[in-house]
Amino acid sequence: MADDTVYNGSGDDIAPEMLEAAKALLVKRYKYIKKPDESMKRLAWIGATHVARDMVASPERYAPVESGRVIPDVSPLDPLDILRQDHQLPALPQVFLELQQAISSESTSADDLAEIISQDPGLTAFLLRMVNSAFYSLPMQIDTISRAVTVVGVNQLSTLAVGTSVISLFKDIPEEVLDMEQFWKHSVACGLIARRLCRITGQGDPERAFVSGLLHDIGQLIMLQAEPERVAAVHAHARDKDTLLFAEEKNLLGFDHATLGGMLLRKWNFPFVLVAAVLEHHHPKISQKEAEPALVHCAETIATGLGIGSSGEFFVQPPNMDVWTSMGLTPERIDEMVEDLDEELEEAFQILIKQ
Repeated sequence: MADDTVYNGSGDDIAPEMLEAAKALLVKRYKYIKKPDESMKRLAWIGATHVARDMVASPERYAPVESGRVIPDVSPLDPLDILRQDHQLPALPQVFLELQQAISSESTSADDLAEIISQDPGLTAFLLRMVNSAFYSLPMQIDTISRAVTVVGVNQLSTLAVGTSVISLFKDIPEEVLDMEQFWKHSVACGLIARRLCRITGQGDPERAFVSGLLHDIGQLIMLQAEPERVAAVHAHARDKDTLLFAEEKNLLGFDHATLGGMLLRKWNFPFVLVAAVLEHHHPKISQKEAEPALVHCAETIATGLGIGSSGEFFVQPPNMDVWTSMGLTPERIDEMVEDLDEELEEAFQILIKQ
């Protein structure tokens, strides 16, 4: 991607040298974007200003990676071997299992769902915080789960409850390989952006889009739990070769985190649309009838292009241009996508991750 597409505007509140440093970094991150359209150029411009401000606030995140390291070889792995090791997978709480049954049943009522959720005080508290946040911007205060179900909808709230209840299963992962706060910021940002894309384009369902984005990199977490040293080596190889992380996973392991994540959600009996969104978030199928895989695919490109959080992937993934074009993204629409995103992200992050 040419230098002049990365930053091409003013940043009066940012020191010129910091803008130049951010621009140089963004040129590297956009390495695989070969023929950017005007919306991608606008994304890069906004990303440069966002990264420049983050460089000022958190310079330690941008320290150079040490060179000359000895990177161990990585042998292939069968993803089924990971999923067969039930003792290494997080234990699903009873409320999760009951929510799974509820979400797959057409006869689930508002009262049924409220009763299931109310069994878990933590889930109850954070769903109420979510419903009363800018995520919904409702005109009234919602003080009970029953009322929340009535206002938001049975399917919508059950999807949100199932998806967000997974987060608590992955809070003990060591941060030697991956900064978990940055990982979840990236994930929450993908969910919020997928939800915004859903509403702007009229494609898909907002809650399903959010949960799909939130969980799209869950395969990374399973890999980290099951094979932390192997994952660390794969990350090191990807950075050393300047290759896309998911491509290096497939090259060295024989599969990528999207495949493993989709397999895990299938094992957990998640709805097909959420499985497909996780499975296809790097390579959405053009024939896919559900919109969520395409929404998450584009949301990840946007979140990484803005430099929000990190899943361990350094580069902005090149989007499938048919899918990207189908979103009708223009520079103006990119502006609309990111308007007040930082504020919404911070509120959602505090509710979901810092609870």
